[in-house]
Amino acid sequence: MAGNVSKNARREGAKAMTSRWGGTIKMKAVFENGKLRHVAYCEKSGNTARKPKDLM
Repeated sequence: MAGNVSKNARREGAKAMTSRWGGTIKMKAVFENGKLRHVAYCEKSGNTARKPKDLM
């Protein structure tokens, strides 16, 4: 569960989280429109979301 893990800790993979499709959730930084955004994505299905909790 994403509980109280900070965004940076999720990015480095301190805690392995699994999505509802069974893949692991990873965080990546995307540079878009001059801004750096963090995006969660499922390795198995390729779905992306703003927060890892949205993929669980």
